[in-house]
Amino acid sequence: MKILIISDIHGNYDALSSINESYDKMIFLGDAVDYGPEPDRVIDFLRENSDINIMGNHDNAVAYNQDCMCSFDMHDLSERTREKISMKLLGKNDIDYIKGFKSYAEINIDNKRFYATHGSPMNNLNGYLFATEAEMLYKKREFMEKYDFILVGHTHFMMMYRNKIINPGSAGQPRDNNYMPSYLLYDSRDNSFLFKRFNYNYENTLKKLKNLLDDDTYNKIKRFYSP
Repeated sequence: MKILIISDIHGNYDALSSINESYDKMIFLGDAVDYGPEPDRVIDFLRENSDINIMGNHDNAVAYNQDCMCSFDMHDLSERTREKISMKLLGKNDIDYIKGFKSYAEINIDNKRFYATHGSPMNNLNGYLFATEAEMLYKKREFMEKYDFILVGHTHFMMMYRNKIINPGSAGQPRDNNYMPSYLLYDSRDNSFLFKRFNYNYENTLKKLKNLLDDDTYNKIKRFYSP
Protein backbone atom coordinates (compact mmCIF):
# COMPACT_ATOMS: atom_id res chain seq x y z
CA MET A 1 0.00 0.00 0.00
CA LYS A 2 1.27 3.47 -0.89
CA ILE A 3 0.39 6.32 1.49
CA LEU A 4 0.67 10.01 0.56
CA ILE A 5 1.47 12.08 3.65
CA ILE A 6 1.14 15.87 3.42
CA SER A 7 1.06 18.76 5.85
CA ASP A 8 0.80 22.55 6.11
CA ILE A 9 -0.88 23.35 2.80
CA HIS A 10 -2.02 26.76 4.07
CA GLY A 11 -4.44 27.63 1.31
CA ASN A 12 -1.97 27.01 -1.51
CA TYR A 13 -4.11 25.07 -3.95
CA ASP A 14 -1.72 25.71 -6.84
CA ALA A 15 0.93 23.73 -4.98
CA LEU A 16 -1.42 21.05 -3.69
CA SER A 17 -2.94 20.36 -7.11
CA SER A 18 0.54 20.03 -8.63
CA ILE A 19 1.34 16.88 -6.67
CA ASN A 20 1.54 14.24 -9.39
CA GLU A 21 1.59 10.97 -7.52
CA SER A 22 -0.33 7.73 -7.41
CA TYR A 23 -1.35 6.54 -3.94
CA ASP A 24 -3.84 4.34 -2.16
CA LYS A 25 -4.54 6.49 0.90
CA MET A 26 -3.82 10.06 2.00
CA ILE A 27 -2.97 11.35 5.46
CA PHE A 28 -3.13 15.11 6.03
CA LEU A 29 -1.27 16.37 9.11
CA GLY A 30 -2.95 19.73 9.52
CA ASP A 31 -3.09 23.43 8.58
CA ALA A 32 -5.21 23.59 5.46
CA VAL A 33 -5.89 27.31 5.91
CA ASP A 34 -4.35 30.78 6.42
CA TYR A 35 -1.58 32.52 4.48
CA GLY A 36 -2.44 31.15 1.03
CA PRO A 37 -5.11 32.48 -1.37
CA GLU A 38 -7.45 29.48 -1.79
CA PRO A 39 -8.33 27.73 1.47
CA ASP A 40 -11.77 26.91 0.07
CA ARG A 41 -10.31 24.90 -2.82
CA VAL A 42 -7.92 23.16 -0.46
CA ILE A 43 -10.84 22.07 1.72
CA ASP A 44 -12.67 20.78 -1.36
CA PHE A 45 -9.59 18.78 -2.32
CA LEU A 46 -9.35 17.23 1.14
CA ARG A 47 -13.02 16.30 1.07
CA GLU A 48 -12.50 14.37 -2.15
CA ASN A 49 -9.09 12.83 -1.54
CA SER A 50 -7.96 12.66 2.08
CA ASP A 51 -8.66 9.65 4.27
CA ILE A 52 -7.40 11.06 7.58
CA ASN A 53 -7.35 14.77 8.47
CA ILE A 54 -5.47 16.09 11.50
CA MET A 55 -6.33 19.42 13.13
CA GLY A 56 -3.60 22.05 12.82
CA ASN A 57 -3.33 25.16 14.96
CA HIS A 58 -4.50 27.35 12.07
CA ASP A 59 -7.43 25.03 11.34
CA ASN A 60 -8.40 25.30 15.00
CA ALA A 61 -8.08 29.09 14.89
CA VAL A 62 -10.43 29.33 11.91
CA ALA A 63 -12.91 26.74 13.17
CA TYR A 64 -13.22 28.04 16.73
CA ASN A 65 -12.09 31.68 16.51
CA GLN A 66 -9.01 30.95 18.60
CA ASP A 67 -5.51 32.42 18.59
CA CYS A 68 -3.34 30.22 16.36
CA MET A 69 -0.46 30.48 18.87
CA CYS A 70 2.03 30.39 16.01
CA SER A 71 5.58 31.72 16.09
CA PHE A 72 6.11 35.41 16.81
CA ASP A 73 7.50 36.22 13.35
CA MET A 74 4.45 34.68 11.61
CA HIS A 75 1.67 35.68 13.99
CA ASP A 76 0.80 39.03 12.39
CA LEU A 77 0.70 37.53 8.90
CA SER A 78 -1.50 34.69 10.08
CA GLU A 79 -4.03 37.09 11.61
CA ARG A 80 -4.07 39.35 8.56
CA THR A 81 -4.57 36.51 6.09
CA ARG A 82 -7.14 34.82 8.32
CA GLU A 83 -9.19 38.01 8.32
CA LYS A 84 -8.72 38.93 4.66
CA ILE A 85 -8.78 35.46 3.09
CA SER A 86 -9.77 32.48 5.23
CA MET A 87 -12.80 33.98 6.96
CA LYS A 88 -14.04 35.55 3.71
CA LEU A 89 -13.72 32.49 1.46
CA LEU A 90 -14.71 29.67 3.79
CA GLY A 91 -18.40 28.96 4.24
CA LYS A 92 -20.24 27.29 7.10
CA ASN A 93 -19.94 23.86 5.48
CA ASP A 94 -16.18 24.36 5.20
CA ILE A 95 -15.92 25.36 8.85
CA ASP A 96 -18.01 22.38 9.92
CA TYR A 97 -15.76 20.10 7.89
CA ILE A 98 -12.65 21.51 9.57
CA LYS A 99 -14.24 20.94 12.98
CA GLY A 100 -14.26 17.25 12.12
CA PHE A 101 -10.45 17.09 11.92
CA LYS A 102 -8.83 14.91 14.61
CA SER A 103 -6.31 16.17 17.16
CA TYR A 104 -4.41 12.93 16.55
CA ALA A 105 -4.93 9.54 14.96
CA GLU A 106 -3.65 6.06 15.69
CA ILE A 107 -3.30 4.23 12.38
CA ASN A 108 -2.44 0.65 11.49
CA ILE A 109 -0.97 0.18 8.02
CA ASP A 110 -0.13 -3.43 7.20
CA ASN A 111 0.71 -4.13 10.86
CA LYS A 112 2.85 -1.02 11.30
CA ARG A 113 1.57 1.31 14.02
CA PHE A 114 1.50 5.04 13.32
CA TYR A 115 0.72 7.97 15.58
CA ALA A 116 -0.20 11.06 13.54
CA THR A 117 -0.61 14.60 14.86
CA HIS A 118 0.16 18.17 13.87
CA GLY A 119 2.51 19.46 16.54
CA SER A 120 3.73 16.69 18.82
CA PRO A 121 2.21 13.90 20.91
CA MET A 122 2.81 16.06 23.99
CA ASN A 123 1.07 19.10 22.49
CA ASN A 124 -1.02 18.16 19.48
CA LEU A 125 -1.80 21.65 18.18
CA ASN A 126 1.19 23.75 19.09
CA GLY A 127 4.18 21.59 19.96
CA TYR A 128 7.27 21.97 17.75
CA LEU A 129 9.42 18.94 17.05
CA PHE A 130 12.88 19.97 15.92
CA ALA A 131 15.90 17.81 16.79
CA THR A 132 16.08 18.66 20.49
CA GLU A 133 12.36 18.14 21.07
CA ALA A 134 12.38 15.02 18.89
CA GLU A 135 15.11 13.52 21.07
CA MET A 136 12.99 14.20 24.16
CA LEU A 137 10.09 12.36 22.52
CA TYR A 138 12.38 9.54 21.47
CA LYS A 139 13.19 8.92 25.13
CA LYS A 140 9.53 8.51 26.06
CA ARG A 141 9.02 4.74 26.14
CA GLU A 142 5.23 4.98 26.18
CA PHE A 143 5.37 6.33 22.62
CA MET A 144 8.44 4.59 21.24
CA GLU A 145 7.35 1.12 22.33
CA LYS A 146 3.73 1.50 21.29
CA TYR A 147 4.24 3.00 17.82
CA ASP A 148 6.53 2.14 14.95
CA PHE A 149 6.39 5.69 13.56
CA ILE A 150 5.36 9.16 14.74
CA LEU A 151 4.10 11.52 12.01
CA VAL A 152 4.10 15.28 12.68
CA GLY A 153 3.89 18.56 10.78
CA HIS A 154 3.79 22.19 11.98
CA THR A 155 7.48 23.13 11.56
CA HIS A 156 7.40 23.31 7.73
CA PHE A 157 10.73 21.44 7.73
CA MET A 158 11.28 17.91 6.44
CA MET A 159 12.65 15.58 9.10
CA MET A 160 13.47 11.92 9.63
CA TYR A 161 14.66 11.53 13.22
CA ARG A 162 16.16 8.18 14.24
CA ASN A 163 14.03 6.50 11.58
CA LYS A 164 11.08 6.98 13.90
CA ILE A 165 9.82 10.59 14.04
CA ILE A 166 8.94 11.93 10.61
CA ASN A 167 7.81 15.29 9.20
CA PRO A 168 6.90 15.59 5.49
CA GLY A 169 7.60 19.34 5.46
CA SER A 170 5.10 21.74 3.93
CA ALA A 171 3.01 21.08 0.82
CA GLY A 172 2.17 24.78 0.53
CA GLN A 173 4.61 27.10 2.30
CA PRO A 174 8.16 25.77 2.91
CA ARG A 175 10.31 27.75 5.31
CA ASP A 176 13.72 26.19 4.72
CA ASN A 177 14.86 28.65 2.03
CA ASN A 178 13.59 26.42 -0.77
CA TYR A 179 10.33 27.53 -2.37
CA MET A 180 9.56 24.01 -3.64
CA PRO A 181 6.90 22.31 -1.48
CA SER A 182 7.35 18.77 -0.24
CA TYR A 183 5.46 15.61 0.63
CA LEU A 184 6.18 12.10 1.86
CA LEU A 185 5.38 8.67 0.44
CA TYR A 186 5.22 5.60 2.62
CA ASP A 187 5.24 2.21 0.87
CA SER A 188 4.14 -0.58 3.18
CA ARG A 189 5.43 -3.25 0.78
CA ASP A 190 9.03 -2.53 1.75
CA ASN A 191 8.39 -0.26 4.77
CA SER A 192 10.08 2.67 3.02
CA PHE A 193 9.71 6.44 3.24
CA LEU A 194 10.50 8.76 0.33
CA PHE A 195 10.58 12.56 0.60
CA LYS A 196 9.78 14.46 -2.58
CA ARG A 197 9.88 18.15 -3.56
CA PHE A 198 8.09 19.52 -6.59
CA ASN A 199 7.73 22.58 -8.77
CA TYR A 200 4.48 24.46 -9.20
CA ASN A 201 3.29 27.74 -10.69
CA TYR A 202 4.19 29.94 -7.73
CA GLU A 203 3.75 33.08 -9.84
CA ASN A 204 0.05 32.23 -10.11
CA THR A 205 -0.17 31.96 -6.32
CA LEU A 206 1.54 35.32 -5.91
CA LYS A 207 -0.90 36.98 -8.32
CA LYS A 208 -3.83 35.68 -6.33
CA LEU A 209 -2.29 36.86 -3.06
CA LYS A 210 -1.62 40.31 -4.49
CA ASN A 211 -5.28 40.65 -5.47
CA LEU A 212 -6.45 39.67 -1.98
CA LEU A 213 -4.01 41.50 0.30
CA ASP A 214 -2.89 45.05 0.94
CA ASP A 215 0.59 45.92 -0.30
CA ASP A 216 2.23 45.75 3.12
CA THR A 217 0.92 42.26 3.89
CA TYR A 218 1.72 41.03 0.38
CA ASN A 219 5.29 42.32 0.53
CA LYS A 220 5.83 40.52 3.85
CA ILE A 221 4.45 37.19 2.73
CA LYS A 222 5.69 36.84 -0.84
CA ARG A 223 9.15 35.66 0.22
CA PHE A 224 7.68 32.26 1.12
CA TYR A 225 6.40 31.64 -2.40
CA SER A 226 9.26 32.41 -4.79
CA PRO A 227 12.91 31.49 -5.31
